[in-house]
Amino acid sequence: MNLINKIMKKFFFRKKTNMENEIYEQSDIIFELIRKYIKRDYSIAIDIPDNINKIALIASGSSYHSATIAANFIRTRVHSDAQSYYSSEVALTEDFDVDSDTLYIFISQSGETSDTNECLTKISLKTDKTLAITNTKNSTLYNNSKYKILTFAGPEKSIASTKAMSAQMYCLFLIAIKLMQQRELPAINIIDELLYVPESIKNALTKRQEIKQYANLLADYDNAAILASGMFYPLAKEGALKIKETSYINTTAYPTGEFLHGHIAILNKKCAVISFVNNQNIQFTLNVLKKIQDSYRTDSLIITALPVLDNHSDNIIPITASSDIDFMFSSLILLQLLAFETALLLDRDVDKPSGLTKVVK
Repeated sequence: MNLINKIMKKFFFRKKTNMENEIYEQSDIIFELIRKYIKRDYSIAIDIPDNINKIALIASGSSYHSATIAANFIRTRVHSDAQSYYSSEVALTEDFDVDSDTLYIFISQSGETSDTNECLTKISLKTDKTLAITNTKNSTLYNNSKYKILTFAGPEKSIASTKAMSAQMYCLFLIAIKLMQQRELPAINIIDELLYVPESIKNALTKRQEIKQYANLLADYDNAAILASGMFYPLAKEGALKIKETSYINTTAYPTGEFLHGHIAILNKKCAVISFVNNQNIQFTLNVLKKIQDSYRTDSLIITALPVLDNHSDNIIPITASSDIDFMFSSLILLQLLAFETALLLDRDVDKPSGLTKVVK
């Protein structure tokens, strides 16, 4: 088969992968969560215990990143103590602190993630304030938790989590609003932001051509760095995970400011840079990007909810977003598309990355 025929087969006649299909299902899944859990009077149809002072979120992989995003949001917007924990670390900690004022949230797409279920078993011996967020009814996690939320994402066939991650993240934002309503804190504006998420996802998917252009650059790298601040740093970690597990490019996430403290030296070797610019710490972020541009030669991508930024990068993807929540979901979609398109260019099996399986019983 000549080169032209190979290219035609690869890009024009290829069968859609599960990962691609699951990326495009996300808007409909979020709409279903709205239908299930947000009532016409803006009440949240989720059952959680009263008198909760703290939140502990326990998960692995992409589920952990959704937990960390939620913990940041709960601390800053609900003003409650919230911490995320890796399931494997909690499982290995013999004296993990458990108290009656804390709601313990366990997150797993399958409900059969082995170390997450081990944590649930351990913590359930000391408290019944346990809540499962899972895609699978009657799974071990679902059956053994007192409180439970289904993500209604449907079976996730690709190893790399996409739709499960966004559905989990959405459910966690709903829990945050439920806490706000319990405490009689104003939450209407946040609910309005969540109602717009399906449209934000659709808008992000229209940026696929721009993502393809940067994927052509990224595919030529063995290393990449993703920079973000605040609630967007765990999102950067999720993007790094997606690129690593689908493209096998060594990708690491850094808090934007922390990157200057020695880590920036990795740019002395060939390394791509992806960064997020939103309304928080704008000038500081731009100063970091300018230093990168002035001192190192690299292909940079900026994803931003701000007007186009001149003189900072040849690769800018502007996102129309009315809030950090909209920008969060839009950026998640763009990172998923970037991982997918880069893996496709490198001829990876995006649905079954080499050596990876779902960690379940």
